[in-house]
Amino acid sequence: MESRIPRTSAHGLHDILSGVWRSGAENFRNGWVAALEAEWGSSEFARRHAEVAGLLAETIQQLQALPEAQQARYSRYFPQWWAAVVQPDVGWTDSGRPARVLITQETLDHLASAADLLQGTLRGTTSSPAGSNLEALKESCTSWLELLEQTPDSELAPSLREEITAQIRHLLWLIENAQLFGIARISRESTTVVGALAQASTVLTGQDPETGGKWRRGFVSFIAASALLATGMTTLQTAVEAGTGMVKEIARVVDSVTTPSG
Repeated sequence: MESRIPRTSAHGLHDILSGVWRSGAENFRNGWVAALEAEWGSSEFARRHAEVAGLLAETIQQLQALPEAQQARYSRYFPQWWAAVVQPDVGWTDSGRPARVLITQETLDHLASAADLLQGTLRGTTSSPAGSNLEALKESCTSWLELLEQTPDSELAPSLREEITAQIRHLLWLIENAQLFGIARISRESTTVVGALAQASTVLTGQDPETGGKWRRGFVSFIAASALLATGMTTLQTAVEAGTGMVKEIARVVDSVTTPSG
């Protein structure tokens, strides 16, 4: 695997497929084991390979947002990239198919070209983050796990709390594996967590003002950390101010939905 952290999902996909291709393994199975650094048949291997499929899905989605001519150029390679990930027509342990034939150099080059195009076109967004500060986001995730654990059942349904907890743990797992799956996968997943927290905030019972205050502060902190990563803001204060503005807007929307008219 390459030492740099991939900047987009397409870069992450390219680096992993290149890792299989360059592994020198005698079959696809061992090539994937080498690239994903996980034991064949283990839960961790399944989890990592499933994440690779997610990188492919994000890459396709982002390329489909490009101008029509560029879409047409790169969409020709979607089936080849997909086949490289799942290998639907051959056995993964077939000794007659070394990892080297997983994908062609030409197809890898087109994937790298697509990744570079997406990085330049989408820079400063969750699809191509301009920042690299993962510590702030990691700290915010850890704080939220503690806050969720402290939130009483009377304030938030346990099922919803556990769902959000699982999402945050997945985000932490992505941060731990940033060198494998890349910055963009982390940034995009953080927006999923933001949505989950915003939705959960609307159903807090409000019986405990202290809990509500902690949630608001935690929400602003998480949005700030996400903004630092996506936009490349150089100061936390700027990100906090941006986050505060977003919280106010969300609060206005929630009030308009929950407050009876007339």
